[in-house]
This record gives sequence, structure tokens and C-alpha cells, in this order.
Amino acid sequence: MRRILPLASASVVLALALAGCSPATIDTDTPAASSSSAPSESVEATTGDRINGSGYSFTAPEGWGIPEGQAVPDGVDTAVADVTDTDGFADNINVVLSPAGEVTNEQVETIGVQELETGGATDVQVLDRVTVAGVESSHLTALLASSGSEFRVDQYYPTNAGQTFVVTFTFNDDVAEADRTALAQSVFSTWEWTA
Repeated sequence: MRRILPLASASVVLALALAGCSPATIDTDTPAASSSSAPSESVEATTGDRINGSGYSFTAPEGWGIPEGQAVPDGVDTAVADVTDTDGFADNINVVLSPAGEVTNEQVETIGVQELETGGATDVQVLDRVTVAGVESSHLTALLASSGSEFRVDQYYPTNAGQTFVVTFTFNDDVAEADRTALAQSVFSTWEWTA
């Protein structure tokens, strides 16, 4: 059986308490909307189900969805996992709305690093900022462990309309940075603000 770490545990956010969020919906009939910023020509957009969250939407990678028999954890706005994964750990994406509302990139790159380390993360790094649907976003990466297994998280913090969204991509610890970045870029090329 595929082991999926609790999606919420991978979302180490800047505050300890999570705000209540509306549940995710998956729209399998709606084609992906274009991003408000043009993706790099070398980025191929994801082609799976359209995921609708609180103020945003994105297209999940093909074959990703909410694992059968698992609910989206409390405090997580949207979450999808690679339900076709066979190596015992399903790579996943989850989005949490910052309970602090808007958080600056500078705060993420200082306080966020401290919070990840306080939460038990190792190898915490601040990577180059990226653009998500026309918005500059910090990018942190770290190693976390649960039940004896290590996994890598890449967190992005785009802000729109006064709300920061903590977008966490969680991978097996052996997934190369280039592959993690390519997946994030392909998802972000479909990201759209809906509020």
C-alpha cells in the first residue's frame, strides 16, 4: 500500500494556528485557464484535473488527485497527490492560506526559515524567487522526516488581494531539484487568481 504522509504535516507555515478554509473542489470538465503571466516557453503546462481553491485555481499533474479514502486535512485549502505512485510515498501538492493574511517575501525568507527549522526541518534553503500568476514569490526548500522517512518540501508564498498562499510541493527525498522545479513551474503556468 502506498504511504502518504499527512499532507498538513508538510505545510510548516509562518504561524502555528491555521485559519478555517473552504474545501477544495476538482473540476474535471473545465479546461485549464491561462495564467495571468506568460510561462517560459520551455515549460509544459500540467494537464490533469482543474483544482479550485479559495481565490485561486490550478491544474494538477496528470494522474494526481485526492487519494481514495483520504480527506483533505483540516486547515488545508486544497491538496492533491500522485495517486499512481508505486514507491510507497505519493508526491503531493497542498495549499494553505496564511492565517496572518499577507506575509512579505522578506518575512518568509527570514521568519519562514526559522519556523521550518523550529518545526524540525533540516537543509533549509532560500532559493531564487519565482513569479506565480504575475506575483513575485519566495521559494524555500527543506528536508523533513516522519515515521522514519525523509522527504523534501518546496514551498512558495504568492500573495494576491491581501492573502498569502503557502503552496507546498512534497517529494521523495531523492527527486532532483531540476525535476522538482520543473513540476512546480508546470503547475504554476496554469495558476490563476479567481478573487
